Amino acid sequence: MKRSCIVWAVVLGLGAMGAQAFGAQASVAEKTAAPVVRLKRHPVVALTFDDLPAAGGLPDNDTRVGIATRLTEVLRANHLKGVYGFVTAVDLDDDPDTHGALKVWMDAGMKIGNHTWSHPALSDVTAADYIHELAEDEPALKQYAGKTDWHWFRYPYLEEGDTVAKHEAVRGWLRAHGYKVAEVTLNFNDDDWSDPYLRCLAKHDEAGIAWLKQSYMASAKEFIRRGRERQKAAFGHEIPNVLLLHATAFTTLMAPAVIQMLRQEGFRFASLEKVERDRAYSIDPEVGMVNGGPFAYEVLVMRHLKDSLPPPTVPEPVTQLDSVCK
Repeated sequence: MKRSCIVWAVVLGLGAMGAQAFGAQASVAEKTAAPVVRLKRHPVVALTFDDLPAAGGLPDNDTRVGIATRLTEVLRANHLKGVYGFVTAVDLDDDPDTHGALKVWMDAGMKIGNHTWSHPALSDVTAADYIHELAEDEPALKQYAGKTDWHWFRYPYLEEGDTVAKHEAVRGWLRAHGYKVAEVTLNFNDDDWSDPYLRCLAKHDEAGIAWLKQSYMASAKEFIRRGRERQKAAFGHEIPNVLLLHATAFTTLMAPAVIQMLRQEGFRFASLEKVERDRAYSIDPEVGMVNGGPFAYEVLVMRHLKDSLPPPTVPEPVTQLDSVCK
């Protein structure tokens, strides 16, 4: 599930494109080239997927089981096992398709964690109500996780509390109940392509789908690079990464290309558990932020450091995503 694109544009430093094409925007940005930041040749990343078992809308004649099957096949074909998917149990209800999707996920050797029961933003509810959401999600995790560790939590919208008191109340409950926080260092709002993809599919608009694929990969490469650069400002060096993706139909379609791109960029893959053993993840970003953000951004705010990244060379095409195939 997603919050407003505009909210994330503020948090990640994105710029809305208006009606211009990607190439035109890039050519303008190139005139003010930013200093080159030296990055690791072989960074490490753990893939994670939010909003299981029903991320985004369903294409006609598709099923949640079908999406989960295709996604896990891609992961297994790339020797990626034990990948965490974060569950919002409200989508289970009495639907055999969503229950079947979780079974497919677990049978493929993946893992699940808590994403609250109905995906509220912590800034929109009280700490007590949010904690109730956490507890309400647990029966589904216990039902499907088997002997795997389901005590990992991903904040919806990456919002960890609009006040320090609320942040600490939730963190205290998580610690008391044995949870670890699945922080995020890399994010490119992949779920913003979900609805446009469904529209283009319904219209059989191949040109529209081709543009969605191109723009998705351009944003992925740009904002993954920016996430790595932000870590150098927050920690003084790059840390092992956690990439946030969503288990939507379109991200499932694009998963092979994303994995290939990561390999071309020198990334090595690791589990969430291994990545977050890095001592950087012991930091609790005790800040009150209405809109939240990736881990390194929160650490910058906590330390009163400026997020000095220049505007993105390739901004997320917010306006075009809203208008394509309408």
